[in-house]
Amino acid sequence: MTRVHVGNVEIVALSDGSGAYAGERVYPSAGEALQRHARHLDAEGRVPLNFGSFLLRADGRTVLVDTGNGPEADGTLMAQLSDLGVQLAEIDTVVFTHLHGDHTGWNLQREDGTPRFARARYLVPRGDWDHGMAQDREGGSFNRDVRPLEALGALDLIEGEHVISASLTTLPTPGHTPGHTTIVVRSGGQEAYILGDAFLSPIDVEEIEWASSWDGDAETTVRTRKMLVQRIEASDALIGASHLPAPGLGRFVVVDGRRTWRGVTLG
Repeated sequence: MTRVHVGNVEIVALSDGSGAYAGERVYPSAGEALQRHARHLDAEGRVPLNFGSFLLRADGRTVLVDTGNGPEADGTLMAQLSDLGVQLAEIDTVVFTHLHGDHTGWNLQREDGTPRFARARYLVPRGDWDHGMAQDREGGSFNRDVRPLEALGALDLIEGEHVISASLTTLPTPGHTPGHTTIVVRSGGQEAYILGDAFLSPIDVEEIEWASSWDGDAETTVRTRKMLVQRIEASDALIGASHLPAPGLGRFVVVDGRRTWRGVTLG
């Protein structure tokens, strides 16, 4: 866990675990060019990914951004919240950057199907909700983790620049999924962007036009990244991202004319 402040907003980076995936699987069109980024691969040539969530304390609200892989993956998010001293009933808002299963896994109690965060409103991007409903897949994480929230009366569909609180607003960032959403933090003249999967690893921070195999619409993904980079670099904003190296907090910096990722210093 890593804690930072942006103005009066506290951001705590949490993790539900980690994984590593073959480089050619993550960036199938990169070919031999992937070796330019060997420093971002592990010893087996895999792309390491953190599975991050973020707890925001802002304007009297306690907001959880994404809920990780869940119990089936032996996720650590619940233990980290407990270690932080956060009771699940304290969380009044759960907001999703998107609805892939590694972002929705702890939504519901497996024993009885009730919301794990009993007091929370679950804010779901409408574009991803509509996409999941249109697919109507039997089983899968959408039907397990997200669709029941409607019948439980815990779901609010959001779109556009939705105001969560005075310091927190959503920003549409489609491409990875149709409704992919970034949470923008503004407080005390400072900014932060909780980017979800708009950037998956340090590799696509440096190769902004490389879509990953999980990006649903590659062309839109690249346009969204370029828009985000322009906004973020203009304000030197802090970045929180789900899969960038733990704790998933840092900045885009330009070194020798090339954009790269620089994580916050731990400790």
